[in-house]
Amino acid sequence: MEIGLIQQAKILFLKEVKTEWRNRYAINGIIVQLVSAVFIVSLCFQSIKPMTWNALYWVILLFSAVNAIARSFIQERHGRLLYYHSLVHPLAVLYSKMLFNSILSIVIAIFGYVVFSTLLGSVAADTLRFGGLALAFSVGVGLLFTVVSAIASKTKAGGIIMPLLSFPLIIPMILVTVTAGVFTVAGDYTDYTQNIAVITLINLMVTVIGTVVFRFLWQE
Repeated sequence: MEIGLIQQAKILFLKEVKTEWRNRYAINGIIVQLVSAVFIVSLCFQSIKPMTWNALYWVILLFSAVNAIARSFIQERHGRLLYYHSLVHPLAVLYSKMLFNSILSIVIAIFGYVVFSTLLGSVAADTLRFGGLALAFSVGVGLLFTVVSAIASKTKAGGIIMPLLSFPLIIPMILVTVTAGVFTVAGDYTDYTQNIAVITLINLMVTVIGTVVFRFLWQE
């Protein structure tokens, strides 16, 4: 009996979780990078302004997530992808990696906030609202870099193509998130809902575009 798309995606997602937990390359790298970066910042600043804290948080979060997610499709062996091609629906592969990378990005955001709050103190006037913003941004990073990784994996120079494609695409999300973060830290929530809606819309657009593009990539 043929397994449905959702069930296939669930099985592949659990495979991603087990593989990552077994190897823990991304997890260990994230811990070292985040703690080291924030510790260096704490040594450089005796006291840090809220706006500086906000900027550093998003920068460190972005680069930590990118390093963990960028290898998503690039690290997959050609033989394994061919094996998937004969067994599962192409979108099951894409959606499982999107879900895994989005959750991984959320974990990075939470861990990063804890490290920042411990070493630099928390400057967010409303932790829940700031957390909601970090959640929307983390999901967007997971979705976007999964799609870009899939495209880059089909080229011979995936390591070069990855930053070239991702940089112009991530700029709108960064602009909205950083601006919203500035107002959230300052306690101004006038446009908070609109900013969250814009980030969510970008995430939906990335998902739709990834769904359409991946069908053609899978046939290559």
